[in-house]
Order: sequence, then structure tokens, then C-alpha cells
Amino acid sequence: MYGNGAIIRGILVVLFAALVVFMFSGIEIDTEKYEVRQYNKWFGLFKTGKWKSLRAYIGVTLVPITTRESMASWSNRVTSNKKTDYRIYLVNKARKPAFAIKTCPTHEKGQNSLDEFSIWLKVPVFSVKR
Repeated sequence: MYGNGAIIRGILVVLFAALVVFMFSGIEIDTEKYEVRQYNKWFGLFKTGKWKSLRAYIGVTLVPITTRESMASWSNRVTSNKKTDYRIYLVNKARKPAFAIKTCPTHEKGQNSLDEFSIWLKVPVFSVKR
């Protein structure tokens, strides 16, 4: 009824859909080895990503990130949306945010998480230079 080509294409589509549905990324911190990595988890089973030493970073900081989205209709009406979230970054030796480790929806939650990371990693908190 169906040819081998259709079956193979169907299997490939199902595998690709499973990859998309069950793949996610995250940040992992190992305080015993003092390392951090950004990873991708494939099919919800296998983590891939390179470990980096936390000694390359001298502290943590909280950075507000504002994103704006605009959409124009054919009648030239513009709808805009502005959203601000707060991201905690590891600070490199040049005193610049280098590696995002967490995103928080409000400033209060971001500040609380920043204090927790500072204590947990035993590093100081740096302010953002604008």
C-alpha cells in the first residue's frame, strides 16, 4: 500500500518531532569541582556541553533585559509589547557579564537569587555599569 520511501520519511518525521519535543537546555553548576556548563539534553536522556571552570569568573551580577516586540497590521496600526526580565550573570575578569545562569521575572526574585548564588558560589556581587 505504501512504499518504503513513505515509511522512511514518516519515521524521520517522527524522530525529528521527538527531538524537538524532548530536547531542552539548561545550566548545571558543580560546586565540588567548581565548574559550570550550559547543556542540551537530547530526547530527555543525554546531556551534552563543555564544563568551564568557575575560577574564570570573579563574581555575579543582575542585569535587567528589556525586549520589545512590535507588529504592524495592513491598516498601519502598530501593536507593541515591552517585557523586562532580570538575568543573573557570572562576571568575567574584565568585570563584564559573561555567562547567564538564571532568568527571573521580577527584580525582587532576581535580587534574592543573586544573593543566593553569591553565597553558594562564594563570590562577590557586582553592580551593572551602564
